[in-house]
Amino acid sequence: MSNKMILAVFAMFMFFACNETVEVCYEGVESAGEFAPGEDNELNGNAYVLADDKYMDIVQASTDAYNARDWDAMKALYRDDFVENSAEAMTNYFDNDVESLNMDIFAMLPVKIKGSDITRVLTWSVEDRTFQNGSKERHDLFEIYYIDEEDKLGGWNQWYRPDSNPEFTTHGLPQGGKFFGRGESEYAGRPLVFSNRGEVETLEKMFADYNDMDGEAVSGYFADEWTFKSATGGTSQRTSEDMKSVFDSLESVTWTPFSMTPLKIYNTDPESGVTVYSYEKRVNKDGTVWEKELVELFYFDLDGKISGVEQFQRDLE
Repeated sequence: MSNKMILAVFAMFMFFACNETVEVCYEGVESAGEFAPGEDNELNGNAYVLADDKYMDIVQASTDAYNARDWDAMKALYRDDFVENSAEAMTNYFDNDVESLNMDIFAMLPVKIKGSDITRVLTWSVEDRTFQNGSKERHDLFEIYYIDEEDKLGGWNQWYRPDSNPEFTTHGLPQGGKFFGRGESEYAGRPLVFSNRGEVETLEKMFADYNDMDGEAVSGYFADEWTFKSATGGTSQRTSEDMKSVFDSLESVTWTPFSMTPLKIYNTDPESGVTVYSYEKRVNKDGTVWEKELVELFYFDLDGKISGVEQFQRDLE
């Protein structure tokens, strides 16, 4: 028997074997899976069953209205509470943010939890968004839509993954850039990600206390020992206690931030750095004035304290 004949017979065997396996495995199966949010939920432990295909039509109608940026058509499909809570955000999004939308659903699965009147429609889709400012983005989406016993949509949960191809996404990504390091670094080549340990909120409070000339409060934001790299050159080791006397020679201060960007190197410990662009004016008790535009890097240690500051300055024009 030739190799081609052997392959053909094998393929036919696998086809019939798989068909019979599916028939045996699924014969008489009426439910599957498990809903397990915890014992406090009365539906805990219940299985899922397939729901009517009509619910897919409801979700598709909502998607068509969404793509057309037609809030009136959308809200006719949704529960009153959803419409009331979402009207302002959705109309602003359609009218002022996006230029065009295209959500293309390529798979849907309507299910119910046994004992529940709510239908869940699971969808997989790709969405392209073009914004009025000229930026664009593409997301791979997984969503769960909720439909009540009166066939009204109650909202959805969404999980997404942005497409990093710049042909489709210029709106922004969760990570980007590159860390090079000085000399040899084990982290060289890794991207940067936004840090999220409250650094911006901490610095906002510090700016407020600094402008109030409250040395005791300002000192509390710094580690017991920290490093200062001055804009005029040189590196000095300082302590949090040093900050308590920083206003002794000053009559007034004005420190105004323009932007704060908290970053860390991808897949490293939580230590982070915040780049701050700001304007500062110091009026000394002797009448002299120090006034600069600043770029400063505030380094935060594992305890959330400022462990280092690097400063760059420019004279005002």
